[in-house]
Amino acid sequence: MKTKLSLAVTAALLSAGLLTGCSDDNESTSAATQEEAPKNNAAPILKYIPADSPYFMASRDSFPEQDVFDLYQRTQPIANLESDLDELRASLADVDDEALRSMMTLLIATGEELLDVETLDDVHALGLKISPQIAIYGLGILPVMRIQLHDEDAFRETLQRILTKADITPNEASTNGTNYWVLTPEAPVKAILAIEDQQLVLSMVPQDASDELLTQVLGNTLPESSIGDTGSLAELEQRHGFTPYGAGQLSFARLLNELSNPTHTGTQAMLEATDTEQLDLSSCQADIDRITSRFPGVVMGTRENDLENMEMNLILETDEEIVSDLRALITQVPGLGNTEGMASIGLGLNLPVLVQTVQKYAQQVRENPFSCDELQELNSAWNEANLAINNPIMMMMGPSLSGFNARINSLTMKNGEPFATGILTLASQNPLTLLSTASSFAPELGALGLEPGGEAKQVESTMLPPDTPELYVAMSDTAIALSAGISDSSVLQKELEAHASERDLLLHGHMTGEFYQSMVKVMEQMPANDASEFDIEMLKQYGDVYKNMEYWFRVDDAGIEMSFSLELN
Repeated sequence: MKTKLSLAVTAALLSAGLLTGCSDDNESTSAATQEEAPKNNAAPILKYIPADSPYFMASRDSFPEQDVFDLYQRTQPIANLESDLDELRASLADVDDEALRSMMTLLIATGEELLDVETLDDVHALGLKISPQIAIYGLGILPVMRIQLHDEDAFRETLQRILTKADITPNEASTNGTNYWVLTPEAPVKAILAIEDQQLVLSMVPQDASDELLTQVLGNTLPESSIGDTGSLAELEQRHGFTPYGAGQLSFARLLNELSNPTHTGTQAMLEATDTEQLDLSSCQADIDRITSRFPGVVMGTRENDLENMEMNLILETDEEIVSDLRALITQVPGLGNTEGMASIGLGLNLPVLVQTVQKYAQQVRENPFSCDELQELNSAWNEANLAINNPIMMMMGPSLSGFNARINSLTMKNGEPFATGILTLASQNPLTLLSTASSFAPELGALGLEPGGEAKQVESTMLPPDTPELYVAMSDTAIALSAGISDSSVLQKELEAHASERDLLLHGHMTGEFYQSMVKVMEQMPANDASEFDIEMLKQYGDVYKNMEYWFRVDDAGIEMSFSLELN
């Protein structure tokens, strides 16, 4: 629903999320901040995060607020907020669910507070920072979120106006001299909100949480050792090359140990409140240790973030053997990782090695299966994966196909239909075998007489639609290139020799602003256009704001990295 999307994005951008930090230092280059990492590891909000927390996400530095607000104005949804609010108000009459109705009224009231936000001073008048320090962490498994405020008194007034407009009267409570609101009705677990020490504190706690636990949640009682004391956040940034604008980790071992043998009162109270028995892993401990030693956890952060270029990274950590096996899967695909053209997607994967790798780990599980009942599905999953990958198609294609890269160069309308030009490159250890395999599906390919390094040949097939662009194909010793709308042999040969990325990529794709602009033109000219005006306006905005987007999977020294980057106009 466009209204919910528009309002949600507006609110999220206004609060400036998890990628900004804690200080008012105006230095924003990643290189400088990483060099200073060991000196700045005690940002104020870090003192609340236990050093042994199973999970956390926090930051040590922030951008100048005016720069972030300018970015917010450039990227906020185009849709008129007032019209969205009118639509949301009109839909209230059809909502019977009390919880959903309360959420919608709260959303409307929040949107009304944002209507007059035009300057950074307007944001501050609400008590908010556009570039706050934000931390999410676990007291055991119990979640806590802290957001730095600009002015807690102004925010109290803002919050009270929102609650009054939404006709919501939360219960008030107090512990150790700190007042807080209970946001949810009577339930085993309740949501609470507090404003303390220029911070907004949100958490989910048991209905009968003890004062001892509440003082830890609200920050009256600090952990004996925090990540601010240990400098573990700065160490995490340095180990993975992250900037100080937001990084975190999830430890599988700590989380599983906390669920099976709770050491924190937060975990104990949450399990009791939800009538959940702690995991009995006594028969599984060896299996759990085996898994967590190979997959320690997940880390996340940003390797580039200067408000014009942003790169967000998530790494599934693995042991060295798995990293080595993953690197063996990588194959060189001409052009993979490049950002030429308006959009592309490619995959580099040595299929024969993939088959061998799956067989290797399936055999390890067969010879040493997981013993406890809770993990029996892992045993069957590896058997199924082994059977699935040993199929005739994989056996036929594996020795001859090791990756591809598909690129769109242009996208227009022709004779009332979308018309695209581009290149598909197929990497192969034996292109002649690949051509022979492909010829069984398209005999015209086998009749072209292609040779490595030879001239490009036109593909003529009665199977192709009448308006299909002219197709040409050329071959090298390591790949085959098929082009749409490009007949120049030298161009195809250049593609066959294109440099492949050295980033150990498994998958890579990109989309430019030009691609979104072309999509808009095509959608506007389609005879039967099912796209809404809102969808088209959003694509126009993407085309104006984004210069390039990239996403990829690669093998990192620590494991499998999944990343996304933005380059803004």
